[in-house]
Amino acid sequence: MRPIAVLPSTAGHATAQMVFQVLMQQRLEYDVLSTAEFTRTHRANRSSMVVALVRGLDIPAIELVRGLREQLVPTFLVAEQLSETDEVTLLHSGVYDVVRASASSQLIGARLRSMFHHVHEGEPARTPYQFANVTVRPDHHEVHVDDRPVPVTRTEFRLLVVLAQQQDQVVSKDVLAELLGDSRRMAPHAVESHVSRLRNKITAAGGPRLIESVRGVGYRLRTPGSNGTNPSRRSGGPSVAHL
Repeated sequence: MRPIAVLPSTAGHATAQMVFQVLMQQRLEYDVLSTAEFTRTHRANRSSMVVALVRGLDIPAIELVRGLREQLVPTFLVAEQLSETDEVTLLHSGVYDVVRASASSQLIGARLRSMFHHVHEGEPARTPYQFANVTVRPDHHEVHVDDRPVPVTRTEFRLLVVLAQQQDQVVSKDVLAELLGDSRRMAPHAVESHVSRLRNKITAAGGPRLIESVRGVGYRLRTPGSNGTNPSRRSGGPSVAHL
């Protein structure tokens, strides 16, 4: 699998550095190329997806998007200036996903990883996530407790994968609301309901109480061997309660 191609294009230095940091945090390998260098690369040797950085919906950005679409390259666009109308226009133009550079690094990272997994969905080397006796299989869209399948909805599965991808980190309700909503942002109480139902299904099947609620912040998964302890609470961090 070739590294992700990052095309700085017309974006500023600060935006590029932010994106590089997000990619490193997500442990996603990348190469920085000019648009011309990427275009000259033989199709067989090209990256399977591109992260393009632009100022906004201007002529250079439109030409870049058009060129990548013609080459059938899945594109994740990071724009420094972006109205809702611009976002809709870019999505209709064939961009896989688009996000404002001012968004949180957590949201950008989660959406990048979600696209990465979707683009490489057909690849067999998709490592399952293991939490105690709970196995999450992104390759088969399945959750098992002690090798027994747990019936979860599409949204519950997406929620669990997002938390698994960000293990040891708290994922805010706002980020989950953005990621789990299909055509529009999900309401906070809907996020809470999905988390509660997912937690109950796992425990009812004999699994541990994986999902923790960090009051006033969001949610995270307990890592194996944590024994329910919370270092952030001992150090004066946000309090944690099981949902």
